[in-house]
Amino acid sequence: MAVGGQALLRQAVDCLVSSSSGFDARQTALEQLRQAGKLDQAIVDLEQRITDDPRSAETAAALGRVYLHKCGTIQDMREQGILAMKADQVFDAALQIDSSNWDARYTKALAMSYWPTQMNRGTEVMQHLVTLIEQQESQAPQPHFAMPYALLGDEYKKYGHTDKAREIWQRGAVMFPNNKDLAGKLTQQ
Repeated sequence: MAVGGQALLRQAVDCLVSSSSGFDARQTALEQLRQAGKLDQAIVDLEQRITDDPRSAETAAALGRVYLHKCGTIQDMREQGILAMKADQVFDAALQIDSSNWDARYTKALAMSYWPTQMNRGTEVMQHLVTLIEQQESQAPQPHFAMPYALLGDEYKKYGHTDKAREIWQRGAVMFPNNKDLAGKLTQQ
């Protein structure tokens, strides 16, 4: 690996695990790792960091996000399933360490929302999102805090609770009036 590649890897992974990195910065770091073909190296680095410090919720959440990002780059369904299960496990570990870890709770709920409805994970997804919204409302609003409102409404709608879906989208739109996703969901009704 070139020195520049190692520097990119270290910088991106450090960004992913830093509690001071914003949501957009972490998204950018994930994309940089993907574009540079460094997701596998990031996984190795993060797995080693967890071995070195198993009590870091940020590291566990970052590893889960990288696992899921890696899923999007491969075609083998079996390998995708293995990575998705690993992600789910490290998100659980992160939430055991810090139940208010936004990345772990949101990304776990988002990933589970793609599971087939017959797997009966909808209630768990909704509970994670309700908890996340409750936690967010005690903090200063951040733009990415709109995402749980949009996803929770989608889950309610998927399970036939259209009134609850509209209610949560409206609640989110009041808090985030410039969010185009929430506005679009309300105009689709």
